Amino acid sequence: MTSPTSEPWSVEVVQRGGSGSVNYHEPSGTISFYWEFGGGDAIAMISIADLGSGAVDIRGTVKRRRQILERVAKDVVRQKAPTCRADTDDGSGYIYIR
Repeated sequence: MTSPTSEPWSVEVVQRGGSGSVNYHEPSGTISFYWEFGGGDAIAMISIADLGSGAVDIRGTVKRRRQILERVAKDVVRQKAPTCRADTDDGSGYIYIR
């Protein structure tokens, strides 16, 4: 996906049984997040704890954290759970798909 003021980007959801990865791609690199099916009112949880830790190499990741998380959350809902919503909880380090 692209917008008039940004580089192209995409989100890929990979499933391996009851978990997998969510891969956020930009021309400058890729960030992989771990996800697993949830319980209670969360159908899935995406771990975001490592974003901004220096373990990823997309330029400006720390400054653009909120933008990247919003893109990931919205695109996962669009692709896999269009009747759900995404809630980002920085305290727990997860995006919850409900």
